[in-house]
Amino acid sequence: MKASILALPAALLFAGAALADQRIDHTVTATVPVERFYVEPLGGNWMNDPQNMSYRPVDGTLEPIRKQLSVKSTSGAIKAKLMNAASMTSGANTIALNVSVGGKTLGTAAAGEIVASVDDAKNGTVIDFQVSAVKPAGAFVPGSYQGLVNVIFETPDPA
Repeated sequence: MKASILALPAALLFAGAALADQRIDHTVTATVPVERFYVEPLGGNWMNDPQNMSYRPVDGTLEPIRKQLSVKSTSGAIKAKLMNAASMTSGANTIALNVSVGGKTLGTAAAGEIVASVDDAKNGTVIDFQVSAVKPAGAFVPGSYQGLVNVIFETPDPA
């Protein structure tokens, strides 16, 4: 009698273990850039994730986005420019954005700004990337704002 009472809990223990099996599939990716020219985010693939500019009620400003980029070019300096004016909108309201890379504020000028010198680019370097909101004369209009920042990085073609 004692043997059968002990056998039942053991059978339930093994049955429970069989039900606990779970398969987990996870996609793993990596990008190995070419050695001649690259601009890659540091600290994860944040370029493809929405970045939040937190509102600071104490001074009525938006917290800037501060990130870093790893850059390299064996054929010359690296320039950057905006493809269009950077802004966020919520309905009819707009917040202008300043974008700076490597300490240079970017615009849409065709020439672009040098964000990594020939020497820095040749060996590879890390540069700062920052997006900040332009505070209006009054206060920001409440809303849920979204926008895209489109930056193009250029380097001379290899000879």
